[in-house]
Amino acid sequence: MNVELNTPQPTSARSGQFKLLAILAVVALPILAAWIMARFEVGIPTERNNRSELVEPVITLDDWGVILEPIGYGSPWRLAVTLTGDCDERCLTLVHEARQINVALGREAGRVEHLMLTARTLEPEMATRLAQEYPRLGVGTLDASGYRTSLREHPTGWSEGPQLWLIDPLGRVVLHQDPDQPGKRLLDDLKHLLKVSKVG
Repeated sequence: MNVELNTPQPTSARSGQFKLLAILAVVALPILAAWIMARFEVGIPTERNNRSELVEPVITLDDWGVILEPIGYGSPWRLAVTLTGDCDERCLTLVHEARQINVALGREAGRVEHLMLTARTLEPEMATRLAQEYPRLGVGTLDASGYRTSLREHPTGWSEGPQLWLIDPLGRVVLHQDPDQPGKRLLDDLKHLLKVSKVG
């Protein structure tokens, strides 16, 4: 009597090989894709989330010769109107806009201050008007020469007339608001920064 023995096929070995190859592919393919993107600059996002203008290269309050207290972790964010000349109607419009952005933050408004940084002493009449209309407005001085020097590598319009900026708690000037654009852009960016910020 002849008995035929069926030799079992090595299916379990093949299955193990497929699993190993799948694991290697899961690890290696993203690394390869990242290398290709970096090497050939393919698929790298060029868009930014911010709606106002990011200040690059970095400017600090030291560059402007501005002394503010407090500075550092836990300090407030600051909406600052800067000017090297007299405060005219355009200046007043930006001061009003800074306050409105501050108010629009609602319960987060306490984490933000609004201020004016000027290279000239305000005329008594203007100082009185600002104190009456904007009692929470801080006023500081900036060095006109340092201010202009810090803006040499930035758009020309940034150094012309009054400007609105966002300064972080560490004293870095991070965003610029184009005076011709709606303040809601800066408001949206500030809301996002307050949401993710760990410094102030």
